[in-house]
Amino acid sequence: MRFEYDRFGSVAGGVLTRNAKRLDKALADGLRPPPRLTVSEWAAINRKFPEDAPIPGDWNHETAPELVEIMDALSPHDPCEEVSLIKCAQSGGSASAENWLGFISDLAPGPVLFIQATFKAATAWAAEKFWPMVGASPKLNPDRRGTIRAQGLANGDGSTTQKVLFSRSSGYILLTGANSAADLRQRTVRYAIEDDLDQFPSDLDGQGSPEGMVDERLKVWRSRGLSKRLKISTPTIKGSSKIEAAYQKSDRRRYHFKCPECGSRFVPDWSDIQWADDDHENAYLVPPCCGVPVEHWRKGEMKLADGWLSDQIDGQPVSRVLDEETFQAFRAKMPASRKRGFALLGEISTFQSWGEMAVGFRDAQGDVAKLKTWTNLKRGIVFEVASNTPDYEQLMTLREQDWGVGRMPIGPLVVTLGCDVQGDGIYVEKVGWGPRKESWQLDARFIPGATDVPGEGAWKALDEYSQRGTAFPGGKVLPIDWECVDAGYHTPAAHAYCARRPRRLAVYGRAGWALPLLGRGEAIAYEQQGRRAGRARAGQDDKAYIVGVNNAKLSWYGFLRETMKAVAAAIESATPEVVPVGRVHLSRDTPNDWFEQATAETIEVRMIHGFPDRRWIMMPGRQNHYLDCRVYNEAAAEKLMLDTLTEMDWAALRVDRYAPRDARQGDLLAPALTISPVTPAPVPVAPDPAPQADTYFDVGDSYL
Repeated sequence: MRFEYDRFGSVAGGVLTRNAKRLDKALADGLRPPPRLTVSEWAAINRKFPEDAPIPGDWNHETAPELVEIMDALSPHDPCEEVSLIKCAQSGGSASAENWLGFISDLAPGPVLFIQATFKAATAWAAEKFWPMVGASPKLNPDRRGTIRAQGLANGDGSTTQKVLFSRSSGYILLTGANSAADLRQRTVRYAIEDDLDQFPSDLDGQGSPEGMVDERLKVWRSRGLSKRLKISTPTIKGSSKIEAAYQKSDRRRYHFKCPECGSRFVPDWSDIQWADDDHENAYLVPPCCGVPVEHWRKGEMKLADGWLSDQIDGQPVSRVLDEETFQAFRAKMPASRKRGFALLGEISTFQSWGEMAVGFRDAQGDVAKLKTWTNLKRGIVFEVASNTPDYEQLMTLREQDWGVGRMPIGPLVVTLGCDVQGDGIYVEKVGWGPRKESWQLDARFIPGATDVPGEGAWKALDEYSQRGTAFPGGKVLPIDWECVDAGYHTPAAHAYCARRPRRLAVYGRAGWALPLLGRGEAIAYEQQGRRAGRARAGQDDKAYIVGVNNAKLSWYGFLRETMKAVAAAIESATPEVVPVGRVHLSRDTPNDWFEQATAETIEVRMIHGFPDRRWIMMPGRQNHYLDCRVYNEAAAEKLMLDTLTEMDWAALRVDRYAPRDARQGDLLAPALTISPVTPAPVPVAPDPAPQADTYFDVGDSYL
């Protein structure tokens, strides 16, 4: 039966007719299901990059076809519930997550939990990545009636720093940190993104792991088969990497190149990357299928969207090299698993070249910590830590007989001081540095005295010790170039000591495999009263001059092992020693307890809430004060940026510092190590840095 609108008159009838048509359309739009697009199809249509982006304009799958299948696993109609992405740095993984968030806001709205290691990291990601995507993509832009609500609306109904609201539904994106148990326990969510997973704590405030908490937040939606979860991270240490553990529990997909020469499919490996002589910048790939070298510029044509294949199908391992027919047969048999893992390795990444990887590999040789960083970030695989601690009794054989404490050998050009503060005194180690991280232990001692009162006790004695400076060959006496002082104990006294004179830095050691050797510098907050008065305040270490002790110890042990190998090889072959990177020289007067303390820790695996955690622990009956001193010396060398000095810089330092005492007293490292281009006047070449039996100078009578 047709309703007669005309009986209300021409004007009113016309209005009612138009309203009815709009109502019909609104009802139809509400009942019409969203278009059946995959996340990758949505990205190709709607994702835009701003003009100041490295690759501005529309999203293009040809740039990184390996990302297509990763995104499509996150589509609502795909049975996959969890995606684990173990990757190298700057590989497009996070951009895929951003596309998924845009897709959710448009076609599959629901509550989303986005977790970074800290809330600060999550908000930084939103400011640097998410909101620029929203501004550049009309489908998302609130100014163009997009799917994201703008921030700071006058009525208070807009997005906030912590919560991004969707404009067409009650869905939202909640930003939080893995260090906040309250935020992780608050809400039931449909989607979760755990970004930078390996930086999450294993135990949060004694309440379990953040991953376990996220699992509980998804439980209701998962019971309906509607939840989705994405885990993304560069890996860290083998056996304790959270993203590696998630990948191992998945179907473990590897990406196969298609050889441009023979057409075979193969998984690229670092062993396939080669270079001629020392031409690392022009490294190329030698496919394991036909062995015909492939230049980097051809990488794009080797990558297809269907390159992913599980490493095991029907219980049988899949070979690294397959002909096309076999590859496609395996693809057809690969099940649509609920847990999918993708290994986005550096060898396949669009955004770094094989030459860049080869240069990084070359530069990391001899330094275990640098090699770990290269392995994790450039390759995107876990790093296996050598657990063998150098034997301190064998280490004693490295004592050199031609110099001792208070005497400067030929070789060191920069001097640092590391100080470990205790309640009854301060342990100190003075270290000399040369090119390629070669080091000489110039002194190691304990300065007794109280450390709770600024400027008194051990602090006064330490200041006097520091002010004596160091006499270089030739008689020139120069101040210590940089001191790093432990500020985690009696913090205000340590700050007072460092504030008294230049070239001193209060530092706070912190465990963490991804921490840099020397982090950002902000004042350490400390307790003002109570039984912990004067100590660094709990939870405030992220506002300190952080020293990443894990990797520093890794480097130190690596240098010791390589030194012992080089010395043993030279003795066995009766040939001159091949000096390795990080060669360690020890004085004949090095105290015996230094050897025990400098090797007092070892790596142990402990299970934390079901997850393995590799950490440094002190061996029973040992102390580690001199180990901490050496770590702080490494931090001082990092502060001076010694690894950036060129051969010319080191030569200029040698000419300046080894000059006779009555020569000009300029200091190339004051107030910090920043060397301007120097063209020194012609002078005799300084002696060879190899230690000589009579090439030392007694410092005892040379103090200023």
